[in-house]
Amino acid sequence: MLSLLGVLVVVIGFALKLEPIAIIFVSAIVTAVCGQIPPGELLETIGSTFVANRTQLITIILMLLTGTLERNGLKEAGAELIRKLKGLSTGMLIAVWGVIYELAIIFKVPIGSVPAYVRPILMPMTIGIVESNGRAVPEEHEECLKALYGMHYNVGNFFGQCCFAANGSVLLIQSTLANIGYEVDVMQIVRVQIPVAIFAMIMSVTYTIIVDTRVSKKCYGAVLKTQK
Repeated sequence: MLSLLGVLVVVIGFALKLEPIAIIFVSAIVTAVCGQIPPGELLETIGSTFVANRTQLITIILMLLTGTLERNGLKEAGAELIRKLKGLSTGMLIAVWGVIYELAIIFKVPIGSVPAYVRPILMPMTIGIVESNGRAVPEEHEECLKALYGMHYNVGNFFGQCCFAANGSVLLIQSTLANIGYEVDVMQIVRVQIPVAIFAMIMSVTYTIIVDTRVSKKCYGAVLKTQK
């Protein structure tokens, strides 16, 4: 029971908004001391866990890279680029990204998540469309844009993953059906999922255009596009 004090340390640390890395470090020490784990065994556990999950460090590298690029004008460059494209609305840009993202998920080509790609690159580009019309983006429209990007991220992941036969989600469906007596091939699952993914893509694009049009008309009186 005393080894669970490490969990209490994590809860208190995050409640006090302390440094996350320090919280985890102290929690590990408290757990080891209370659980009577020798220092050598603790270090061995930490090392083996680090090696087993080293691919997760890619996320940290991307965060550092993204922060460095942002500091050196990534947002400004993205906004300037979008101003050069003619007749593009905010809803159209989000819809195009949603289609590309879902296709990338289907073919297992990672193009970046919301924190790594949308926030530092696409959001400034989207806001640049409004600013190219000499308008400031109100908070209501900005939050709407964020929500639409998040929706496409979730739709792309949820429906796109099952269109790739070797994906873990497809194999999970196959094993679950097998446990209840239904033997199916992974390609059968993919063939069923493809029209569902296409329908989800069409619906999400349509929804994005409709919602962005309504919010744009409410905030600006018209749908703003990059100037022709």
